[in-house]
Amino acid sequence: MKTTIEIPDELFRQAKAKAALDGIKLKDLVAEGLRLVMAQPARKKRLRRTKFPIIESKRTDPLLTLEQVKQAMADMEDEEARHYAQFMRR
Repeated sequence: MKTTIEIPDELFRQAKAKAALDGIKLKDLVAEGLRLVMAQPARKKRLRRTKFPIIESKRTDPLLTLEQVKQAMADMEDEEARHYAQFMRR
């Protein structure tokens, strides 16, 4: 199959010289290189873990109680229900 690819000039010159020194055509060198790459197992993308700073607090009492959190969530749900109810009345 024929295709067109862009190769950086310096890499092209090096590949052309390597093919000439090995006595093979450039297309055969490129095909060999592709075969070598394709034969390697797929590389897993390494996920970099982000390290966040840990800020120590001397405070021992909770900023919010569980009851306050539950009440805030209930209030948000009520507000959301009122918001969508206005569309249902139309």
